[in-house]
Amino acid sequence: MLFFIDESWQSSLNNKHKVGVLSAIQIDSRNFNEYSSHIFKLKSIYLGVNSGEIKGKELFNNYHFKLESKGIKSIGLELARDIFNYMETLKTRYFASIVFSEQEIDLACNDANQLERPYFFLFERIDLFMKESYPTLMAKLVFDDRGVQDNKKISKSISNFFHKCSVGQKFDSIIKVPLFAISSENVGIQMADIGAYLLGKRFTGDKTRLEFFKKVKGMQFISDTPVAEVKGKTLPLKGFKVIKEK
Repeated sequence: MLFFIDESWQSSLNNKHKVGVLSAIQIDSRNFNEYSSHIFKLKSIYLGVNSGEIKGKELFNNYHFKLESKGIKSIGLELARDIFNYMETLKTRYFASIVFSEQEIDLACNDANQLERPYFFLFERIDLFMKESYPTLMAKLVFDDRGVQDNKKISKSISNFFHKCSVGQKFDSIIKVPLFAISSENVGIQMADIGAYLLGKRFTGDKTRLEFFKKVKGMQFISDTPVAEVKGKTLPLKGFKVIKEK
């Protein structure tokens, strides 16, 4: 099972707070080629064969929403609707860490011996999803390429967590070594990017893109296993985790 992971950073309109989002999208490796081909065909129909990669900040640019507010069809938003409709037919699931903690908002994995909370909570949910839904398969983590130095820090921190940490060792449905991919050539990373972008926008107070945020939220993983919550309520673990100051 493939999990493509990308990140996004957003600021509120008044610049009073920032949000970092680490987003993962699940795609069955047996469906990946068809998945990639289908979205390429959609992109070619709407934007042309030689159009570039699908980016959240471009697909959901304010310009497209202004067009629709004037009754003019937006090619970009129509493409987004078709993409989400297609992902829903395959029961694609999103996972994310939404980070308000200033010390962790850059998602940098600066300490190789201490995995940052955004990564921990993301892996916790991916591991649970695999054990509930695909107990005989393994999850493969594929990160967006950030360059050699950043990739090395992320890889070392994650590898140390899975190999040396007793909790990390229990996440045994995840292959212990992360992979990295070039976003311009990988539809999985592009779909993780649009999820991260929409979550970042919503959690900084933007309501313009509410239609598409609801699409991402609707594909959020929700566990079958209830967990204890505050005030005596027992609720399932969800795929989105909001992380505030420690």
